Amino acid sequence: MMYVIADDLTGAGDTGVQFVKRGYRTIVSIMPESVLSMASIDTDVYVVDTETRDEESTAAQVKLQKMLKVLNIDKTEIVYKKVDSTLRGPIGVEIEEIMKHLGRDICVFTPTFSSYGRITIGGYLVVDGEVLGHSKYYNGKMEPGDASYIPLLLSHQTNIPIARIDLKDVAKGVDVISRNLIKLFEKGNKIIIIDATNEKHLHDIVEASLRFTGSVLYAGSAGLAQHICQGTEFRVIRTLKVAASINPYLIIYASRHPIIQQQIDYLRERVECHELIIDVSKILSDRDGMLALYTEDCLNALESRLHVIIHTHHDRTEGERIFEKAIVKHKTELRMLELQIRQFIGELVSRILSVIKIENIILSGGDTALGVCNALGIQRLQIIDELLPGIPVSLADYNGNPLQLVTKAGGFGEIDTLFELIEKLLKVKEKAHN
Repeated sequence: MMYVIADDLTGAGDTGVQFVKRGYRTIVSIMPESVLSMASIDTDVYVVDTETRDEESTAAQVKLQKMLKVLNIDKTEIVYKKVDSTLRGPIGVEIEEIMKHLGRDICVFTPTFSSYGRITIGGYLVVDGEVLGHSKYYNGKMEPGDASYIPLLLSHQTNIPIARIDLKDVAKGVDVISRNLIKLFEKGNKIIIIDATNEKHLHDIVEASLRFTGSVLYAGSAGLAQHICQGTEFRVIRTLKVAASINPYLIIYASRHPIIQQQIDYLRERVECHELIIDVSKILSDRDGMLALYTEDCLNALESRLHVIIHTHHDRTEGERIFEKAIVKHKTELRMLELQIRQFIGELVSRILSVIKIENIILSGGDTALGVCNALGIQRLQIIDELLPGIPVSLADYNGNPLQLVTKAGGFGEIDTLFELIEKLLKVKEKAHN
């Protein structure tokens, strides 16, 4: 079996689907309950969502220790630590804990995901042409330049020796990368950060790692995961396919990334749908009343055969203003506010599904996806296919009925991504009826 350890649900999906594309049966379990029953899982790739991205170091360590103890991973089995493609979370802490528990000799690390504009140059993560710290994705506390330099970022989180392989050596191919890995390991380094700007670089990095005679922990975004399967010997035939649906789709877009509203606007201009904007202040002051109101609103739209989009604000500037006012008015903190919104949306979706049959839900943002799954009692997903790069569709069991979930990281995609997802699902329906 191969294992993927992810820090949020959308990350678990976008990495797990890379194995599905190559024919491997892939199951995602959401910590903590479902991982305890993993012994009954028949799968080739087991993806665990630890939900540690927003945890403090100690809490993340405890979660990982519990999970690793249950999994009892063999020394010969491939393990992939999925990290956020913009380096959020206690990455160094998690890598250290996994390496220590599994006794891995080195960690091969590159967050490159060129399909979404993430590349690694000179040890710096570059996102859409800008170093991470100066990009729209960064809101951390470190100085922007320091936050962009991966060795420095990780050194704030772990004392494990860190080294780099530069792009000029990666460009020379597998032999040079392999020699560098061995040399750096012999000098006592454990985490090896490797530059990469394209798929060939990622392919060569994996190929070089397979020549290393010691044990390896892989770490990166979904980009590196695409190439892990090349060194394995077995394949399985996928039997699951995306199911056709005659019912409208429920779209939950509660992420605060700037691209979100652009994707919603693009869809609304081309597809008839109903938009529900959650009033953050009102759901805090009159939760039950707003749940009843929003449930009725969504049910009316769905019964009228309209797709329903649920989100929290029109743009990032407005969203920040709304959140700041709510934090002051209700004397809370940002993370607590985010969790309250997550729980509210999850319960709203649960109420909707208790009345009307929904076969497809599109979820943007790991927090959003987790909140909905928790509210619906979903602890396990089987990934079916990849609709767009890094955006999978998975099958869940909801009260004994199949439910398809499309999960997308909040910042992923272009302006037409949501429209393209709907189009992909509609084409499945058309094929089924022809």
